[in-house]
Amino acid sequence: MYLFRLIYYSLSTIQAQEGSLQQELKTILLASQRNNPPLGVSGALAFNYNYFAQVLEGDRKAVTNTFCKIAKDPRHSDIVILDASPISERMFESWNMAFVGGSVSENQLRRYCTSSQFHPEKMTAVSLLRFMRDVIESSQNSLKSVKVS
Repeated sequence: MYLFRLIYYSLSTIQAQEGSLQQELKTILLASQRNNPPLGVSGALAFNYNYFAQVLEGDRKAVTNTFCKIAKDPRHSDIVILDASPISERMFESWNMAFVGGSVSENQLRRYCTSSQFHPEKMTAVSLLRFMRDVIESSQNSLKSVKVS
């Protein structure tokens, strides 16, 4: 297996209407739980009302195919790939798709995003990866619903 990691961000086209945003995120996470394990893809997804940022890890072909599906998804626009490279080990191996959302502290945002808001366009691949890992590790209990058993 050729282990590979792809890191990207995109603008969200989801309209923030009552309940619709949570339903869209639930749909995305449930699809990841269903589709990623058979492909051997793991990773993490960060979202605020404006941006998606995601790390995909696994076999290069599986990660590329997964990303190509995401790129066609109308919920994303202006996709920017920050990094796509071989790796020796996964950072999110035990996660179908960990979610980084409302559990982010202002301290974490300032440490990695250099402001009190999530702006992945101002981050490097390394800072985005570290940000996601830090948030996931600090909020393990709230993420159990998407953790691989």
